[in-house]
Amino acid sequence: MQINALARRTGIIPLPIVLALAASAVWAVGSSRGTSPPSAPPCSPQIDVVAVSTQDADFRQIRREVDSTFAAAVAEANDTTRRDHYRQVALLGKVLLHDKSLSVNRNVACVTCHSDETGYTGPVDAINRTVVAYPSSAGNMFGARKPQSYGYAAFAPVLHYNEAQKTLYGGNFWDMRATGHSLDNPAAEQAEGPPLNPLEMALPDAACAVYRVSRGPYRAYFERLWGAQSFAIRWPPDVEKVCATPAPAPPTDSLPVHLSAPDRGTARATYAFMALAMASFEASPEVSPFSSKFDSALAHPDQKILTTDEQAGWNLFRGRARCNTCHLDGTDNRTAARRAYGDGGVTPRDAADVGPLFTDFTAANIGVPRNPALRFYCENGPSATGHTPNPAGAAYVDHGVGGFLRSPANPNAAWIRLAGQLDGAMRVPTLRNVDMRPRPDFVKPYMHNGYLKSLKEVVHFYNTRDALPRCHGDNAPGERVACWPAPEVGVNVDSTIGKLGLTSHEEDQIVAFLKTLTDQRGASRRP
Repeated sequence: MQINALARRTGIIPLPIVLALAASAVWAVGSSRGTSPPSAPPCSPQIDVVAVSTQDADFRQIRREVDSTFAAAVAEANDTTRRDHYRQVALLGKVLLHDKSLSVNRNVACVTCHSDETGYTGPVDAINRTVVAYPSSAGNMFGARKPQSYGYAAFAPVLHYNEAQKTLYGGNFWDMRATGHSLDNPAAEQAEGPPLNPLEMALPDAACAVYRVSRGPYRAYFERLWGAQSFAIRWPPDVEKVCATPAPAPPTDSLPVHLSAPDRGTARATYAFMALAMASFEASPEVSPFSSKFDSALAHPDQKILTTDEQAGWNLFRGRARCNTCHLDGTDNRTAARRAYGDGGVTPRDAADVGPLFTDFTAANIGVPRNPALRFYCENGPSATGHTPNPAGAAYVDHGVGGFLRSPANPNAAWIRLAGQLDGAMRVPTLRNVDMRPRPDFVKPYMHNGYLKSLKEVVHFYNTRDALPRCHGDNAPGERVACWPAPEVGVNVDSTIGKLGLTSHEEDQIVAFLKTLTDQRGASRRP
C-alpha cells in the first residue's frame, strides 16, 4: 500500500485507512501441538488507526521525541571538542536507535516502539489497549508479540544449556533467538533483528542499513570510532531503489544489494559495529541506571524506605507468591529455602546482589491465553507489498522457544531435542520498570502477546489461573476476573503458579512492590 500524503509530509508511521479484513471472512482453523483449535479472531477494525496516527497525543509525542533526540545526539556526536571516551560508543548507539532512516520508509526508529517513558516498550496507549503489536514501516502489517523492553537486556548472557537447570539460559527476544553466538552479545544480535524484520523496520538487506548510515549526518563520527574502512564500499547504481523496497527479499535473491565479496564482508562487519553500539547504549546508565526506589532501599538498609504495603508485597513476592522463583530479586536463596515460601522476615539486608535484574534468564510457559486482538491472526493473505505474514491465519499458535529451536535460526543442532519441553515457553523478562508509564491512566500490556492489561491482572492471573473456571469463547463474561481462557499452548505449563491462595489485598500489595522497581527517569550512576 502506498504511503499516504499526510504521512509523507509528517513522517508519522504510514497506516492504511482500512486496517483489517472484513469481520465476516472465513478463517482456516486447525489443531496444533497441545492446543485446541482457536476461534476466529475479530478482524474488523478495533481502532481508527489513521486517526490515531495523525491525532493521538502519544503518537505526536513519540514523533517529536524521536526527531528532537536524534538531532541532539547527532549534534553531540559531531562536536569534536568533546572527548568523553566513557560514552562515545554508547552515544553512537543512541543515535542509531533514534535514526528513522534505518527503516525502509524512513518513518520508524527503534525507539518508536521502545520509548524511555514506558520502560523501553510500546509508547502508544491506543495501540496497547487494542492491537498490542506496532505497525511495520511498510504499512498495514503487525507482528504477533508486543515490543519487549530493551532496558537491562544488555546484561543477558550468551544463550547456552544450563546443566544444573537442564534447560536453556540467556539470550534475548521473547523466544531467545538472539543467542549471542555470532557477536558474543545477545543484545547486539537483538539489535540486528528489527531493521530486517518485514513486520518492523522492513529493510530488505543489512547492507541497506549500512548504506543509509553512510549517507547520514553522523558518518564521520562512526568512522572516528570504527575506522574509515566502515563505508569503503562500492555501492551498486540501484541501491536506492533496492533499499526502498520493503522486506522480505525475494527467495531467489536473498541479498538484493549486489556487492562484491569483499564489500559484502565490510558491510557485514559495519552492521555488527552498529549493533554493538546499540547494545552499548542499552547497557549504559541512561537506559539501565538501577535508580528505582527498590535500589535505594538496598543501598540504605538502615532506612525505612519501602512502605508497609510495599514491604509486605516484597515478602509475598519472594514468599507465597513464588515470583522470586524466576524473577530473582537478589536476596539470599538459602534464606528462601529456609523459609519454605513463608512471607516474613526479608529485608534489604538480605540482598546478596545490589543490582538484581529480576530474571533468571530461563524461559517458561506460564499458560498465557492467546490474545484474539492481535492483527497477526488476520494477516493470512498477501499485503500490498506481496508479503503474507501469517499463512496459518487464525490457526497460528506461538510456540515461543520451541518454535525457535525448530527453525533455521537455531545455531546448535543439539538443542533441537529441547524443543518439545520448551513449547510455549517465553524468555523470563526483567521486572524492572514494569510499571513505568507517562501518566497513571496509560495502559501497558503484559506478557508476550499483551493479553493482560494491568499489573493487577498479571498478579491475579498468577494467583488464580488454576483456581478459577475456564472461560468459554473470547471476551467471555468475567474474563480476567472470574474465569481464564485455556493456555495458548497447553503443554509444559508451569505448575509453580496458578493456585496461590492470595487475597485481593495481597495481590495489591505485590503490585505496590512491583511499582518500586520503576527507575527515576534521567537518573544516571555515571560520575
